[in-house]
Amino acid sequence: MNSIQRFFERSFAPFFLFTGAGTSLIALYAFLPSWAMPNVAKLPYLVDYTIIIQHWGIMVGLMGLFMMSAAIIPQWRLPIALYSAVEKAFMVWLVLSNASQPFVSGFWIPCVLDATVVLYTIGYFAFCGFSKTRVDSQAVDH
Repeated sequence: MNSIQRFFERSFAPFFLFTGAGTSLIALYAFLPSWAMPNVAKLPYLVDYTIIIQHWGIMVGLMGLFMMSAAIIPQWRLPIALYSAVEKAFMVWLVLSNASQPFVSGFWIPCVLDATVVLYTIGYFAFCGFSKTRVDSQAVDH
């Protein structure tokens, strides 16, 4: 096992626990949309959009919980890491493609977090592969 592969296999759990915790904070939009919109997203809270804001908050918040679960449950790593990478890559694209718009100002920190997860996940799969046996062997090695 090379040192890069060892790095990814040893850092997966702490990385996904940390970034999953950050991702799960978006659940604030599900439970406190009138506070989260102006204070976190830096956008006005429009009551007409409450349902979509809360829906987005719970979806992304649950993604964070699932990321933390994948850090602990090796069998969940492949599907959760792939899904989170795709979901987060789309968010990065949305922010970058709208970078000149004023409404993007509250999304730069989540964009950096999401880009980090995407790049890490690409590296993880590039060096550790997609097979479940590699994830299972990690538990044996430690």
